[in-house]
Amino acid sequence: MTTKPKLVADDGNPELIELAEPSASTPDDAVDFAKLWIDPQLGDAITDSSFHSVPAAKPKDFFRTVTDPAYRRRTEIYVHKPEGAIDEEVYIIAPEMRGRIDEASPCVLVTVVYRDGNPRIWPIKLPKNGKKDNEAWMTARSIAKVGLTKWVKLVWVGRAYKGREALPGYAPDPDFSKLPPFDDLVKLAFGVTGVINSTDHPIYRELFGEAPKKADDDDGVDL
Repeated sequence: MTTKPKLVADDGNPELIELAEPSASTPDDAVDFAKLWIDPQLGDAITDSSFHSVPAAKPKDFFRTVTDPAYRRRTEIYVHKPEGAIDEEVYIIAPEMRGRIDEASPCVLVTVVYRDGNPRIWPIKLPKNGKKDNEAWMTARSIAKVGLTKWVKLVWVGRAYKGREALPGYAPDPDFSKLPPFDDLVKLAFGVTGVINSTDHPIYRELFGEAPKKADDDDGVDL
């Protein structure tokens, strides 16, 4: 902190004053505060984006679709709805397990963000080879495309989705550069248990009527 110069009377005449220079000496116990801080280039813990979980479900509010194609990937999923539950659970089918679950569907995982910047992974189903497309899936993909340039919301009407565009001024264009890589988002959304990669997976065992795996049968591999 800089010390202000003191006003000193000259020859006892208060009308003639001069500015005394501050002392240049530094106390022995002074602290160099500039050395206390970690390099600011390492990031700001308050304003930097950090995501601990990412939902894997259709957006329920106005959203924008991430424009980078790297944030949209095709895969195969199984949508599980436990008895008595309200929300569905989405599982990715690993390549080695594709074709083993009749209820599974091809899909495209689409990354969207809300106005506050929070992302989610939206699984939009695709028709199986040789099968007819579904109106709900077609309209969902169409609205996801609108989200590339506009804030839009899904509205269920009859047997299909309708897009409701936000009014002007709802929110500025999102800054997609703050998002982590797509694979990191998928890892947060599904985790290890969200991928059916063997016949030992509990969801696979449930689908085919196998008894739950006992603890002493565990081979030490997390499912």
